[in-house]
Amino acid sequence: MNLSELYVKKSYQIFAPILEPYLQYFESLRPDLRKAGIPYNLREYLSMAVMTVLVVFIIEFPLLSFITTFMFGNPPVAILFSLTISIGFSAMFFLFFYIYPSLQIGNRRKKIDYALPFATIYLATTSGSRMPPQNMFKVLLEFEGDSEMGKEARKIVRDTELLGISVIDSIKRVATESPSDSFSELLWGMSTTISTGGNLSMYLHEKAKSLMKEYKLRLEKYSSTLGTIVEMYLTLVVVGSIFFIIMSSIMSSFGMGGSMEELLIIAQFFVIFLGLPAINAGFIMLIKSLSPRAL
Repeated sequence: MNLSELYVKKSYQIFAPILEPYLQYFESLRPDLRKAGIPYNLREYLSMAVMTVLVVFIIEFPLLSFITTFMFGNPPVAILFSLTISIGFSAMFFLFFYIYPSLQIGNRRKKIDYALPFATIYLATTSGSRMPPQNMFKVLLEFEGDSEMGKEARKIVRDTELLGISVIDSIKRVATESPSDSFSELLWGMSTTISTGGNLSMYLHEKAKSLMKEYKLRLEKYSSTLGTIVEMYLTLVVVGSIFFIIMSSIMSSFGMGGSMEELLIIAQFFVIFLGLPAINAGFIMLIKSLSPRAL
């Protein structure tokens, strides 16, 4: 048993009985945990969250109290201040645990949607050889590996080969738990086609054409958006920073006084060494978030 498994086990043993009456308030997390691919049930996840919040509070409160006592010179005020900050920080940790599954769902959805057109083409190609559906997903698993699409294919292979579930029921199960609506739609269509005896190869080929068309449209939209972002970057960062430096240098050359010159120097320092890197990092994060690729 590794350290993380031991941590989850101890958290569950301590907090699961205490949290039992409150699980009904967190039922919305149950499907999110499955869609996010988090390998814990609701009790385990909440127990781990509470344990983490408690550990953070136990470490943070005494440390802050010690530091703020020297800063304020007033122990009661320092303890009250540290208690307020520690409670707020611990609440932020719990909030992060609450929203993390949703963040992970969005991340998985983006990666699956990116790989979906190519995976559908692969499925359409293998279906043309009259290969059974469970074997099609097995081949897809070998092709995708440990990617998010590969994880979805692995679930179907596991259900059919290890658990003995029929391929139709397994496909429906994965379609229900998948974070990608497009992939769920593909799987529901496959299950319907298989159960009604339809032409699976034709369905997959038509779906591959449709998904590839949507993918090209996303690329065109991203290209247009990227052009707008580049214009904003050139205006705000390049032209704006040069204009600020020139204007502040001209102002300082007028002999405005020692304190004013120092203030301009400090402003230049913050803009050059803090403002510009922060803006650059923001633009990089914005471009990555808008990219149709799985970054």
